[in-house]
Amino acid sequence: MRGLQIQHSRTRPYRRGAGDLLDHVPATRQLVVNMTSSSGGSIEALRRPTRVVIAATRTGTEKNATVFARYWAEALRDRAADVDKTETISALEAFHYAQRKTADFYESQKRLATEHAVVEDTGKGAGERAPSAENGEGKLAAAFPLVRLGANAAAARDPAKRPLLDKKEQLEQAIDKLKYEKAAMPADAYKKQLTQLLLDLARTQEALDK
Repeated sequence: MRGLQIQHSRTRPYRRGAGDLLDHVPATRQLVVNMTSSSGGSIEALRRPTRVVIAATRTGTEKNATVFARYWAEALRDRAADVDKTETISALEAFHYAQRKTADFYESQKRLATEHAVVEDTGKGAGERAPSAENGEGKLAAAFPLVRLGANAAAARDPAKRPLLDKKEQLEQAIDKLKYEKAAMPADAYKKQLTQLLLDLARTQEALDK
């Protein structure tokens, strides 16, 4: 992946990678979606512990034109992408939607798939086609909201309800995080924490619905 050439004062030009440039963006979390051919080759340069990186191809050697971008854009408009019915489409949900649609495209065209989308959000992996608690990938992507729907969209526009919406999303993210940590926790501790989070979520949703 070519770096960007930046002119600094009167010194000689120097090259900086896109990942380094994004480090200077003042954000606690970032999402980078590279939908080009060979995009998997950019993961090593882009990955960071607080950054979700989604690439249309698994490696830099998948050089054919991709269709993943088409279905990623479709995911942001299709309520079906909201699989957990929280009225928010997360980066992970959009990834799974576009990944599934891309696979369907190649199957319907009776063509060998030349792209295999991956997600990397741990800052140290090469990207996974099937992110899960077992491989550690997908936790940050699941907690990264992209599109709010229905009541969530209305609450986001209402200054009085926006704090409640933020609390609701934080609780949903905490539940997703807990599910990733389940395997390493005693069953009783997991059940206790999950029950409390679900109760808090129910109360917050009740307040939002008023």
